[in-house]
Amino acid sequence: MELEEIRADIAAFADSEEDVIVDKGMAIFQRNRQMYDCRLLEVAGEVEVEIDGARIPYRKFLGEELGRLSVLAEAIRQKREDVQPYIDTKATVIDSLNRAANLRSGVDILWDECRAKSVGETKLIFLTGDAGDGKTALLRRLTRRFADAYSRHQTETLLLHIDTQARSFVRLEEAVARDLGQLRIAGVYYSGIIRLIRRGLLAIAIDGFDELLAEVGFGEAYSGLGGFLRQLDGNGIVVASARSAYFEVENYAAQTRLLTSLPGSQVTVQHMRLARWERPEALEMFTLFRSPEGTAMAEPGPVYDELCQRLGTEHPVLHRPFLVFQMASLLTSSRQPAGRIADELGPSALQVVPNVITALLRREVEEKWRHPAGQPYLTLEQHVDLLSAIADEMWTQGKNSLPVDLVQVITEAVIEDLKIAATRRIPIIQRVKAHALFHSSSTSQKDLTFDHDEFLNYFLASRVVRLLKARDTFGLQRLCEMHSFPRIVGVWAANIEPWTEGQAVEIVMRLSSMTRKEVRSTYLKQNAGLLASQLARNVGTRQGAGFVFDSMYFEGDVWTGSSLSSAEFQKCTFINVNLADSHWSNCHLNDCRIDGLTCSAGTSFSGCVFTGTSYVLGVLISEGDEPAGLRNYVPEACMALVERKGGRFEIQATHPTLLVPVAPEKRRALDVFLRIFSRNSGATEDLVRMKLGTRYAAFRASALPVLLRRNVIRRTDYRGRGDQERYELNHPIEDILRAEDPDAPVPQNLRDFWNELRQ
Repeated sequence: MELEEIRADIAAFADSEEDVIVDKGMAIFQRNRQMYDCRLLEVAGEVEVEIDGARIPYRKFLGEELGRLSVLAEAIRQKREDVQPYIDTKATVIDSLNRAANLRSGVDILWDECRAKSVGETKLIFLTGDAGDGKTALLRRLTRRFADAYSRHQTETLLLHIDTQARSFVRLEEAVARDLGQLRIAGVYYSGIIRLIRRGLLAIAIDGFDELLAEVGFGEAYSGLGGFLRQLDGNGIVVASARSAYFEVENYAAQTRLLTSLPGSQVTVQHMRLARWERPEALEMFTLFRSPEGTAMAEPGPVYDELCQRLGTEHPVLHRPFLVFQMASLLTSSRQPAGRIADELGPSALQVVPNVITALLRREVEEKWRHPAGQPYLTLEQHVDLLSAIADEMWTQGKNSLPVDLVQVITEAVIEDLKIAATRRIPIIQRVKAHALFHSSSTSQKDLTFDHDEFLNYFLASRVVRLLKARDTFGLQRLCEMHSFPRIVGVWAANIEPWTEGQAVEIVMRLSSMTRKEVRSTYLKQNAGLLASQLARNVGTRQGAGFVFDSMYFEGDVWTGSSLSSAEFQKCTFINVNLADSHWSNCHLNDCRIDGLTCSAGTSFSGCVFTGTSYVLGVLISEGDEPAGLRNYVPEACMALVERKGGRFEIQATHPTLLVPVAPEKRRALDVFLRIFSRNSGATEDLVRMKLGTRYAAFRASALPVLLRRNVIRRTDYRGRGDQERYELNHPIEDILRAEDPDAPVPQNLRDFWNELRQ
C-alpha cells in the first residue's frame, strides 16, 4: 500500500488535511482537536497500525478508529426502522456482458454483490422496478441486515442508504451530511465516506435516482453520477435505484452510455430488475400482516383466490408489493367483505391505484371521519379536494412532505372554500394529522407525507383535472411551469375523468395557446406535451380528428403504442421518443424537430407528411427479434427509414448527393464494437474478440487502426491478469454516431474518422 494513499485516507478524517504527516513509518494528525501519533508497520505484506500501545490491522484502523463504523452500525439499528412485515422480492441481474442470472432473493443478490470486492473497476448496480415494487423496502431491509451482521463481526462492510429526495447530484455531499447528522455520527465527512467506499469498508445505495432524472434531466443527473464515480477511482460498490420507466424510453444500454464512456472512469455496470410478486409472496403478506389494532386476516388463501376470480390473475393489485400491502390493510380493517372491495377496484389495471385510494377514502368517510351524530365530516369528493390542495402545496415547494401546522393551514383554507359548518372545522383540522393516506416523514415527526409517491402523484393529477375543468389557465400554467410531471400524472389526468373527444380537443387547444405564448424557459412545454399526448391517445382510438399540437415538447414513451389520425404538429420537439407499435395516419408535422426516434416493426406513418424545416435524426428501428443496434444520424438515411414506414417529406434535402456508405461488413463490426461501451467503461482485447467473433480479424485490420489514428478511442492500462490491450472511448457514443453526418456539430476528428472509414 502506498504511503500517499494512506495519507489521503487519514486526511479525509483529520481536522486539517494540510497538517497530516505520513513519513518514515509514522502518521501524525489531529482529529476532533486531539493529536494522534501512530506507527505504521508492514507484517507479512499487510499494513498494521500501532496506536495507544495496541497494534491493529490498517483496515480496522481505517474502519473503526477513523470511520467509526461500529457507531454507524449501531445508529442504523436504533434509528432506522426495519421493514415489518418484509417479504423478499426476487430479482434477476444482467451483467456487463448482457448475461442474465436466474431469479433469486433480491436481498441475497445485493448482499453478495456489496461484499464482493471489485478488482480494477467500480461496480455500479442499477436497481430497477416499477413504482411500488419494493425498491426502497429492499434497501432498508438490506441496510439493517448489514448493520446487524457488522455488529456481530460477520462482515467488515456496511451499507449506507442515502435518500436523495429529488436533490441535484452536485449536492450529494449535503444528502450524505444530512443522513450522518440524523444518525448522530460526528467526525465523519463526505470525503471520509468516499475513502471508506474506495476501501470496500462501505457500500452506498442512492435511493431515488429516477427523481434526479426527472428533476434535473438525464444529462445532468448522469454526468453528476459520473463525477461521483470518478472520485472512487475504479474502486467500491454503488447501488442506484430507479423506476423501470426511466430505462424503457430507450434500451438499458443507452442509459448507461454516458457513464461508461466518460474519460477517466473505470466502471462496470449491472442491471438488477425486481420481479413481480406471485401467489406465494402475496399470501405471505396476507398471512403476516396485522392492522394497527392487531387484527389478522382470516383465511388468506380463499381471500386471494376470490380476488383472482373477480379481478383476474394478472391484476397488478395482486403482484405489486405496495398494492398487496394496501389490500391487506383494507381487508384487515374494513367491515366490508373481500368481494365488495374487489368489485370497487374494477377490472382496469390503470385504475388500480385510483380505486385503492377511493376504497381507503370511502373507509374514512364511512367509518372514521364521522360526527357523533353519524354524519361524515367530509364527503369522498371533499377529501379529494383537500388532499389535492395539499399535493399542490408540496409540488409548489418541491417537497414530498409538509409541516403539520402548514397542512392544517391548508385544510382550514379548503374547508373555508367548501363552506363547511363552523362546528365541524376544528375536528377536521385535528383529524387531518392522522389521515389514512399520511404518515410522519422519515426526517421529522412534525412533517407529514403521503404514504407513497403514487398517492402524491395521483392527487397532483386530481389537481390538474380540477384546473382543466375550471378552465383555470393561470393556475394550470403555474403548476406546469415549476417541475417536470412524472408520466403517471399525465396518464391519470387523462383517465380518471371521462373526457369526451370534444373536451380533449379543446383542452389541447388551450394548452397549445399557453405553450405558444411562453417567453421564458420553464417546464410548461414539456408538461403540456405530456398532458396533451395522454389526452389524445386516450380518445385517439375513437374518431381521433382535430388535434392541433403547437410548440410542445414530447419525450420518452408518451406516444408508445398510440393511434393518431389527422393530427397537426406545429413547431414541436420530439426528444428520444419511442413510437414502437404506434399507428399514425394522415398527420401533418410542420417545422418539427425529432432528435432520437425509436420505431418497431409495427410502427406506421401512413399518409403522414413532414414539411417546412422539419427533420428527423437518431432513428433506431427494431425489426422482430433482431437486435436494435445503434442509432442512425445521417439525415438522408433517417428520412429513408421514416419513408419505409409510410411517411413523406416535402422539404429540401440536407445534402444534394448521397454519401458513399461505409462497407456493410465494416459498419456491422463497428456497430458491435461500439455497443460494448454501452455497459463498460473500457473494452479489453479478449472481450472485443469474443463479441466480434469471425469479424474480429477484419475489424482489427481495417477499423481499429482508424479509430486509434483519429483519436476516437485510446489505449489504456490493463489492470487484470495477462498481457492484452484495453481501449476506452474519447467521445460519447452518440457524438461518434452523429459524426457520420458530415454537417453534424461534432469535433473534426470524428468527421475525419468516418471519411477515412468510407474509403
